[in-house]
Amino acid sequence: MTGRSAGRPTIRTICALTGLSTATVSKALRQSPHVRPETRRLVEDAARRVGYATNLHGVQLRTGKTYQIAAILPAPGPDSDEWEGVEYALLLSGLSRAVEHTRYRIALFPVRDDDEALEATARIATNRLADGVVLAGTQPDDARVRLLQDGGLPFVTYGTTHLSPPHPFVDTDNTAVIGRSMARLIAAGHRRAALLNPPAHLSYAVTRLESYRATLAGAGLPFDPALVAHGRLTPGFGRAQVLTLSALADPPTAYVCANEAVALGALSGFAAAGLVHGRDAVIHASDDLNISAYFTPPITTFYLPIARPAALLGDHILRAIAGEPAETLQTLLVPDLIVRSDDRLHP
Repeated sequence: MTGRSAGRPTIRTICALTGLSTATVSKALRQSPHVRPETRRLVEDAARRVGYATNLHGVQLRTGKTYQIAAILPAPGPDSDEWEGVEYALLLSGLSRAVEHTRYRIALFPVRDDDEALEATARIATNRLADGVVLAGTQPDDARVRLLQDGGLPFVTYGTTHLSPPHPFVDTDNTAVIGRSMARLIAAGHRRAALLNPPAHLSYAVTRLESYRATLAGAGLPFDPALVAHGRLTPGFGRAQVLTLSALADPPTAYVCANEAVALGALSGFAAAGLVHGRDAVIHASDDLNISAYFTPPITTFYLPIARPAALLGDHILRAIAGEPAETLQTLLVPDLIVRSDDRLHP
């Protein structure tokens, strides 16, 4: 038998096509961990070929599962017309691809602020609207994380927290990124580097600032709070900070930008302030879209395509739902350093 059979295909149709037993096919369709991955793929391929569709409502009634994963993501607002929407869309797309070969689907819960995010988390946990949750925009003491831990609902965060017990997470190794960036700049002779950081209440802003201060201290250099700025990571933020900081009596000779949107704005600020990249100051950035590959002049970046954390978030939440311990679901990703310009100044 090949292709679609006459009438509505059943599990027996798939058995005839694959040569597998009813029990094995049934387990494979239920995503049982007792079925080998290659067997599950064989069954899923046969199911697609014959047009077999699981009665998901019946499965939900039998198992008590929703087969939904709630993604609680900060949504770009109507005034977010510079950058934020791109990363938001790519993260959601990556999550959806990560679970597309399972019964699970991503249910999006866009939120505008911390209060709305907490309310959505509480509603999902209380009413069991999903079998697992993906959270973004973490804070060191995150009320959403504590709520999900107390309720026993599996979850994974895009970002770390300072909370115990440990929980699943995926994040960029921001300590390593800032430490390596600052070490390169200091070795190139820079003594005043500005840190253009995310909003101060976010976990990765705290981590980046801690690493910045630690690297300065390790090199015997003073910390100047005037060289640190926090804000929405837009080109406008980067431009405004360069215009402000370059007017200081002792201006920075390097700018460490939290993303390439800020770096783009910083380059615009250079032009507006009459600065020349490589002569008056240099820029380092973290990026996940690879847009900075096309900047003129080129800048040094720490590149981590957003598809990598998105795929891992999908992997980790599926494994958390399956009962895997949190300690095995904690991943820090180290971006690739892409050197595009000399860190030294050349008057």
